[in-house]
Amino acid sequence: MLNPRGLGDNQPTEVNYAAEEAERLRRDYAETARTVDELQARFDTMPEEITSDEEKAQVAALIKDMRDASKRLEGYRELEKMPFFRRSQGVDQFFFGLADRLFRRNRKDRPGAADTLQDRLTVYDTKLLRAEQEKRRREAEEAARIARAKAAAEEEARRKAEEARLAAERARKPDTAAAKAEAARQAEEAASAASVDRLVAQDVADAARIETYSRPAEIMRQRGDDGILTTMARENYAEVLDEALLDKAALWPFISIDAKEKALRAWARNTGFRQQMAGAAIGDRPKSRVR
Repeated sequence: MLNPRGLGDNQPTEVNYAAEEAERLRRDYAETARTVDELQARFDTMPEEITSDEEKAQVAALIKDMRDASKRLEGYRELEKMPFFRRSQGVDQFFFGLADRLFRRNRKDRPGAADTLQDRLTVYDTKLLRAEQEKRRREAEEAARIARAKAAAEEEARRKAEEARLAAERARKPDTAAAKAEAARQAEEAASAASVDRLVAQDVADAARIETYSRPAEIMRQRGDDGILTTMARENYAEVLDEALLDKAALWPFISIDAKEKALRAWARNTGFRQQMAGAAIGDRPKSRVR
């Protein structure tokens, strides 16, 4: 049963849940929100440039108050989220656990039962596909051979018809001329018939050649008595076989800037932030701290 609880289309949406929870939090943490508003109001009174120790003290005090408030906010957030987070984990573990037994959700996961069946089906269909493609290739080769033979036969019939026509033109005796004219007529009919045979054979050869270009989806399309349709398609894939052999220059433009910065920071830590790299700024610099 896909819907044992009988949930219908009128159940609350995720957006409604979020709106309801946000409204509750606004009520329960109204005082906390006012504290943030007050801190923001104090920020608006701070100078854009610090010019005295008194202003420095005010700025430092506000930073400390904001940090304390931020820590409290994070604590409240974790406290409020934890029941939902744990329930969400429980929901995921239950349903993902069942779903993973059927289909894997990620490429690196263990195959589910349907994935195993899919692999078996692909192996079987691939054998059928290759056998059918080989059959069509042989049929196309045979049709092409027949077409070539028919073309040669037509050429020979045309040669004989021309020889008969010339012989009829050279005949002087009436009886001989009549006989040769009849022979020329028959030879021309034979040549015409050979031409028709050649055209038919060429059409068959062209059709057979076109069949060899059919896509797997067209060749393997099959609908069973139960109405289930099976077919095949080309699947794109790109898998790392040996990381050391990868073309890093070619892959670099497709790596996100976040991943590049992460790699840069890891490299900088490894070199003690003392070694420079073209295209980057590495080192240490002063930063004020408030405790």
